Amino acid sequence: MTVRFKAYTPEDMLKVRQFISHVYSKLGRPNSWLIARFEFEIFFLQKSAGWLPEWEQNIGLWEEENGELVAVACKDGDFYFQLDTEQPQESLLREMFEFIEEKSRQGTAGYCKLAIPAFMPQLEKMALSRGYELLPNESDNFVSIALDRIFPVEIPSGFTLCSGADVSNRAKAQGHIMAFNYPGTPYAEQMLQYYGGIAEAPGYRPELDLSLVNGQGEVVSFCNAFLDEENKMGILEPVGTHRDYRLHGLGRTIIYEALNRLRAMGMVKAYTGPMQPFYERIGFELDVELTVWKKEI
Repeated sequence: MTVRFKAYTPEDMLKVRQFISHVYSKLGRPNSWLIARFEFEIFFLQKSAGWLPEWEQNIGLWEEENGELVAVACKDGDFYFQLDTEQPQESLLREMFEFIEEKSRQGTAGYCKLAIPAFMPQLEKMALSRGYELLPNESDNFVSIALDRIFPVEIPSGFTLCSGADVSNRAKAQGHIMAFNYPGTPYAEQMLQYYGGIAEAPGYRPELDLSLVNGQGEVVSFCNAFLDEENKMGILEPVGTHRDYRLHGLGRTIIYEALNRLRAMGMVKAYTGPMQPFYERIGFELDVELTVWKKEI
């Protein structure tokens, strides 16, 4: 099999999306991003804010002579590899490591970081051989829940469940700002200006773009879900609750509503992450762990 490198272009977006779904189908579990993270990165803010070309430069593709993808390298803080086999060719891995290291040299951080699934020791072995060190205090993971039942949804008095365009982009942006606690920052101003691009994503469904709104019209909890229909699964991205409205069951309510809607659409499993005590309390279980490795460049 002859595999060649190809620089990513915007025209490759749907091809990469399909490959991510194919990887899950072949392995039966995530080994890197799911389709929601890929679409989120492109459409949530980067495209409308004009940042997309810079982000796309950190995506590398490897394909067969017929154009079939066999591997993708991408970046979200750390680099991640998409591989449709647990035993990739050593020559392919070497090229992928060289790609992310060269991209890291072009940056200003002075290091390269890669997240590696715990079930792919071949990647760990190559990382060690190239001078990477395991970071014991950093990790990533995916959590999942089976959609084998109807989840209880009770909307507290004083709140309204809304979906899609029933809530303005500005209200959604403000909800995100307060959920992740960055009011008054430059990023908050950008969020208020550019929020709304996620509705352009191929996997966006307005009926899965859920918000709980208080009597003042503020978004106090939100959950958006994507579909991977090939694998009959949903992916929650993003999820959050206003910091002043936590511990009142709002996050559980809106997530359970999303899970019920996914189940009604024929999905059998849902993913989100990383794991936190809240997800564990409402029934999510750890599915895949990734360790993080670092090399000084």
